[in-house]
Amino acid sequence: MVRRDGAATRKERIQEIARYVHRLLHKHSEISLSKTVAKLQYDYGLTKEKIMEYLHILEDLGQFTLYIEGDKIKPTTEADSDE
Repeated sequence: MVRRDGAATRKERIQEIARYVHRLLHKHSEISLSKTVAKLQYDYGLTKEKIMEYLHILEDLGQFTLYIEGDKIKPTTEADSDE
């Protein structure tokens, strides 16, 4: 039997969150950051801080852009990825 460690679980959660956000961004040009965080808290039982940590990791990977002040998540544009 293969044992799953915490790192594997963390990796899977980050990947699931990435897929969820990308699905929403595919349907809408931008999404609400606060509503997305609340939905992910509800679905995964994680704290707001942990969800934001995961979203920042995905943003650092260039998967999308977080606009904290404007409460939005938007797709990454080519101009954003050149920075």
